[in-house]
Amino acid sequence: MKKQKTVVAPKSQASKWQQQKQNEQIIRRSEYPLTKTNVILMAISGLMIVVGFLLMLGGANDGEEFNYDIFSTRRTVVGPTIAFLGFVAMAVSIVYKKRESGKKKDAAAKVD
Repeated sequence: MKKQKTVVAPKSQASKWQQQKQNEQIIRRSEYPLTKTNVILMAISGLMIVVGFLLMLGGANDGEEFNYDIFSTRRTVVGPTIAFLGFVAMAVSIVYKKRESGKKKDAAAKVD
C-alpha cells in the first residue's frame, strides 16, 4: 500500500474531510464482489468436489469376469454425495455475505 500524506485541515473542514474519507473507504470495500471469506469457502468447496470425484474412481470391468466393486457404496453413494454437497457449498459460498454489526449499520446509515 502507498503511504498517505497526513494533511492537517482547519477545524471547520475536518469533519467534511473525515466524512469524505469514510465514503471513499466504503466505496473501496464495495468494489470487490467477493471477500476473503468467500474465496476461502470457495476453495473448501472445490476441495470437496475433487474429493468426491476421487472417491468415485476405481478399476473398471475388464470383461473376463464381472467386477462387483463397481457397485461399492463408496463409488455409488459416498463419492457422489460429497461431490454434490461440494457443488451446493460452492453456490452458497459465492452468495455468502457477512452480516454487519449494529454499529457499522448505524455508521453506514449516517453516511447515506
